[in-house]
Amino acid sequence: MDRIFTIPNVLSFLRLASVPVFVVLFVTDNVDAAVILYAVGAWTDFLDGWIARRFDSTSELGKLLDPLADRVFIAALVVALVATDVLELWLAVAIIARDVAILGLYPVVHRGAIRKIRVSFMGKSATAALLVGLTGLAITATSLSWGHVLEGPSRIFVWLGVVLYWVSGAMYAREALGMRDEAADAT
Repeated sequence: MDRIFTIPNVLSFLRLASVPVFVVLFVTDNVDAAVILYAVGAWTDFLDGWIARRFDSTSELGKLLDPLADRVFIAALVVALVATDVLELWLAVAIIARDVAILGLYPVVHRGAIRKIRVSFMGKSATAALLVGLTGLAITATSLSWGHVLEGPSRIFVWLGVVLYWVSGAMYAREALGMRDEAADAT
């Protein structure tokens, strides 16, 4: 039986559970508290991966739960930043459209005959860049007097994240379609 209640899985569950709280705080003008919650949640993404590798706490559930939590977490902040005019709509669409495109590959990849695609270093780097950049942009919307200093570097991280996001998405799509073709040839 696969392990469910590992520390990395609990951290991913908590990250998912924090999304509605973050949204409520953000839309009720408790932006400072929302951004603090988001920043803590973003760090759990790095922490759960480190714990899983370091202490051999990986699980099949975690392999699905962690990327799902990342996507939901990023999408929630993207929507909040667009709603407050901190992030341009077209950048938000670029971020969310990639996730929708990858989600469209799910039926192709997860048929019984096709092995699962492993998360790539490029994909992890894209997620990290987006989490850092979007969190930095969110900080610019807070009452922190030094928040404006983060705008330039944060935008660079967001741009880098978007580019890496699409490059990794193309890599995943190529691998998925290649696996589909291999499975078709094997039958």
